[in-house]
Amino acid sequence: MARLSLQARQTTGLVMTGALQQAIGLLQLSNQELLSELTRLAESNPLLIVSPPETDTAPPDETAPDWRDGDLPRDFDPEASGMGGESWEDEPLLRHGAYDSEDESHHEPIAPLPTRLDQFLSQIRLCFETMQEQAIALALVEALDDSGRLETPVAQLATALRASPTLIEAVRETMLFFEPVGCFALSLAECLASQFRARNRYDPAVATLLDHLDWLARGEHDRLRKACALDTQDYAELLQELRACEPRPGAALAATEAEAEPDLFITLAPTGPLVSLNPATWPRLAIDETLYRRLLSGRDDARRYAQEKQGEATALLRAVEQRARSLMLICLEIARVQTGYLSEGVAALKPLTLSQIAEKTGLHESTVSRVTASRLVGTPRGVLSLRSFFSTGLGEEGEQTSADSIKARIKQIIADEKPDSILSDDAVTQRLQEAGLAIQRRTVAKYREALGIAGSAQRRRDHKLKAHLAGAATA
Repeated sequence: MARLSLQARQTTGLVMTGALQQAIGLLQLSNQELLSELTRLAESNPLLIVSPPETDTAPPDETAPDWRDGDLPRDFDPEASGMGGESWEDEPLLRHGAYDSEDESHHEPIAPLPTRLDQFLSQIRLCFETMQEQAIALALVEALDDSGRLETPVAQLATALRASPTLIEAVRETMLFFEPVGCFALSLAECLASQFRARNRYDPAVATLLDHLDWLARGEHDRLRKACALDTQDYAELLQELRACEPRPGAALAATEAEAEPDLFITLAPTGPLVSLNPATWPRLAIDETLYRRLLSGRDDARRYAQEKQGEATALLRAVEQRARSLMLICLEIARVQTGYLSEGVAALKPLTLSQIAEKTGLHESTVSRVTASRLVGTPRGVLSLRSFFSTGLGEEGEQTSADSIKARIKQIIADEKPDSILSDDAVTQRLQEAGLAIQRRTVAKYREALGIAGSAQRRRDHKLKAHLAGAATA
C-alpha cells in the first residue's frame, strides 16, 4: 500500500502582476476608451483626479523633448514611486505630462452627426402610429446592411418580433419609399423598382428591364430592347434613367457618421516626421496629494487605506505613461519608415511588419500589435489607421515592393487603359514585370479582385454600354 507524504519543491515561473495586466489592458484602448476606463477607476479611488481632454492647446513648450533625436527622458526612481517590485517588458517611462502636444493647431472635438437611426426615426414617427409598427420599423433599420438592403429574411424577423409576416411586409413596403428611396429592399431589382415608382416612371418596359438585369450585365442590348418593346431612342433614354438610380442607397447613410478623432498627429518637417498626441482626445490623470496627506495624518485604518489607494493610483499613472510612451515610439518609427507614403501616396508604401517595428523600438511584438490594433493617426493624407502603414512585400529580400503599392499600380494601369484596348491580366502582369516587379498573373488577378475591379471581359462590356449610351444621346 502506497504511503502518502508531503514534499517541498521550488520552481521558477513567470507571473503577471495586477499592475502589469492593467498596463497591457490599457495598451489596446483608444483615447476615448481610455477616458472611460480612467473615469470608472476613479469612482473607486478618491485619490485619482481624471480630467477630460483639453479644449484649448497651449503653445508648444520650447523645452519639450525632440522626438527625432532619440534621447528620451529617464525613468521614475522605482523606490520613490513604490513600484520597485514590478517588472516591465518595455522601455522606461516618462513622467506624467511629458507628452503634451507640440502641435499649435486647435483640435475641437467634432459634434456627432446624425446616425442611420436618426435619418429614419422622424419618418417612422410620421408614417406609423401603433407601437407594434414602430417596433417593427426599428427592427428593420437594425437589419440593414451597408448598402441599405435587408440582411435578415422577413420570416426570421417575424419569429424574433412575434409578429405576422404580413404585417412586417406591409411595414417594409412603406419604408421602401423612405428617404433615401430604395432602402429596405430584398434585392437589387426591388431597390431600383422603388426608385422608378417614386418618380412615377414604373411601367411594363421598366419591369422587363429589371427582370433581366443579367442580360444587361452581359451586354445583350438588342435582346433586351426587343423584350422591352422599345425603339433605339427610347431604350437609350431608359438606360439613362437606370444609371441615375442608386443601387446602394444605404451607402450615403454610412457616410454621414462622424469621423473619429485621431489619437496622434504626424506632421512632415524638413528635418523629418514629427509625432504628437492629440490633446482633444488625451485625458489627464493626477493624484490628489492634498487628500493623501490629510488621510496620512488620520487614524491607522485611514493611513492604510491612503497608502493602498496611493499605490493603485501610482500604478495606474505609470501604466498610462507606459501606454503613451509606447504609442509615441511606435508611431514615430512607423513615420520614419513610411515618410514616402505620407508625402507621395500609397505608391510609395514600403513593406513593413510588426516584428520590424518591434526590433527598431525595442518593444515586444505583442506590444506593437496591441498599440496599432485600433489606433488612428492624423496625417497629411487624412486620418489613417496605424495598421494601414503595414504591408507585406513581394520580390527578393532587400528589393521588396509593398503589396499595397502594387495594388495601387494595378489600379492606375487599368484606369489609364483605352476603351478600344482593354488590358487582360496577362497584359497588366507584363507591364508590371517590365517595371521591374517580380509578380505572377495569379497574383495580379487576386489583387484586382481585392480592389473590386471587374475582369477584362466585363470592363469591355461596360465600355460598349457607355459608347452605346453616348451615341444614342447624340442621335
